[in-house]
Amino acid sequence: MTKDKIPKLLDDAIKQNTHDIDVITRHLKLPWLKLDLDFGVWDDTDINSMMTSDDWRTKWKFPNRLKNSYQVKNWNGKLLFGPENFDDFLELSKASEHRHDEDSKCRIYREKFNYGWHEESLLSKKINSVIPNHDLNLVNTYVLPSGGYIFPHRDYTMDNMSLAKIYIAVKWSDGNVFGQYGCGDIPIKQGDVFLINNYTLPHWVSNGSGNDRIVIDISANLHSVKIKESIIRSFKKCFGQVST
Repeated sequence: MTKDKIPKLLDDAIKQNTHDIDVITRHLKLPWLKLDLDFGVWDDTDINSMMTSDDWRTKWKFPNRLKNSYQVKNWNGKLLFGPENFDDFLELSKASEHRHDEDSKCRIYREKFNYGWHEESLLSKKINSVIPNHDLNLVNTYVLPSGGYIFPHRDYTMDNMSLAKIYIAVKWSDGNVFGQYGCGDIPIKQGDVFLINNYTLPHWVSNGSGNDRIVIDISANLHSVKIKESIIRSFKKCFGQVST
């Protein structure tokens, strides 16, 4: 069949087929993509500002936190960006009968509350250099000391996301593991930025190094310009659509 005889439906599909962020992040259920987002260098000042011994789940008032404490060892963290009127946000989000994680809550109620930085710092400026405030939903930092762990678990969402969590390995020594069931360990190295699917598969974390493991966890609008471009570049690279 010559090109001028190709049926219009097929011709349109060939000419108009582009990379769709929603297909890549929602429907394919990929376990992870490594992104090339550049947040700069995380120096000692940044790292010190992230250090905490506070259990981040306390602020979110998780109902079964103490009952399930054996599943977690030393999982600490801080809320850096999110809803400004946090108590009202928690009250509304807890009223929902749906079971969903904190990232999902912040995505779903993004238009109902004012969002902003709970802590302004050089760290917030580095993140804003890539993602503007209006495209951020949530920024947490997590500290997992040597010997810390999180049991295998799944997170839940009510908006059909799969790839959703931007995960920055600020301090990540050899011996750290982020495993995903059936897919092996995510090949994270210090300084890496990954887009992670924490909804489809059980996953777990263990710090078998001698150092603190420090990460920044971001929920954001994946259509934000720099994020979208990075996701498409990563997808093309992973699936052989560009030369490495």
